[in-house]
Amino acid sequence: KQARVQKRVYIETYGCQMNEYDTERILRLLESSNYLETKDAKEADFILINTCSVREKPEHKVYSALGRYQWLKEERGTIIGVAGCVAQQEGDRLLNRVPYLDMVIGTHAIPMLPQLLQKVECSGQRVCETGFDPEGNYLKTILPQKSPVVGSIRLDKVKSYVTIMQGCDHFCSYCIVPYVRGREKSRSSGEIIEEVKRLTEMGVKEVCLLGQNVNGYGKGLEEELRFAELLPRINETEGLHRIRFTTSHPADLSEELIQAFSRLPKLCEHIHLPFQSGSDRILKAMHRGYTKESYLEKIDRLKGVCPSIAV
Repeated sequence: KQARVQKRVYIETYGCQMNEYDTERILRLLESSNYLETKDAKEADFILINTCSVREKPEHKVYSALGRYQWLKEERGTIIGVAGCVAQQEGDRLLNRVPYLDMVIGTHAIPMLPQLLQKVECSGQRVCETGFDPEGNYLKTILPQKSPVVGSIRLDKVKSYVTIMQGCDHFCSYCIVPYVRGREKSRSSGEIIEEVKRLTEMGVKEVCLLGQNVNGYGKGLEEELRFAELLPRINETEGLHRIRFTTSHPADLSEELIQAFSRLPKLCEHIHLPFQSGSDRILKAMHRGYTKESYLEKIDRLKGVCPSIAV
């Protein structure tokens, strides 16, 4: 039986923690296609740029990165792809503008990557997949059974990200997130807890729970469970020492979640709660859904239950 040729993948990641988590998931997926990660793009058979639409000049960074790798396509036949939010936003326009680009993979298409990559390898056909998945399959846990890597962890890590939800329903006037990550969709509590458990078995001591709006956790689930009810279940995980989460929308910060900071010993005394503006007029124009006064009231409540909390 002929052994499969070992291939190499190089991933360049921009943007938020969610993208870092997605990059880890992609690496786990590509193991099934006999790809191992390399830190040297010149060694790669497949180069993937995992992009961000929120940080400064995102499209410029993508085209600049693609330009750096054009010679590898021409000299080595390296497969080149773009994933993440810019891929979701630009779609076919990326393929039209960059003739040496092979793949455009949207935010909901990560589970399809091995099949799409095989299509490019076998036929040379360029592919673009940017459809939204209403069933939430793009959030499924990826936990290889026989691998030095599990979920979002490498063996040398004591901290790891775990996505609990994706998307946003707030549609702030300045924000592209709902259009590139979709509406709010949550993972089941069972999947999340299983991933946290597996991570702690691999040596992780701290998890950071991720979502564009973790305070909106629970939407679309068959079980009636909110974020403030999920946290105690994670807190019970044996071997886990610390829990963090990001990002929280102030309009959805509940009293139950505030109280969790005094009740859960593993929950770090820290919260990321974007203010955006101290002007009610600006907040209204932004469609933020809260006022300066209501925001400061929630800060007072947080300080009341956890005086040392960092905001």
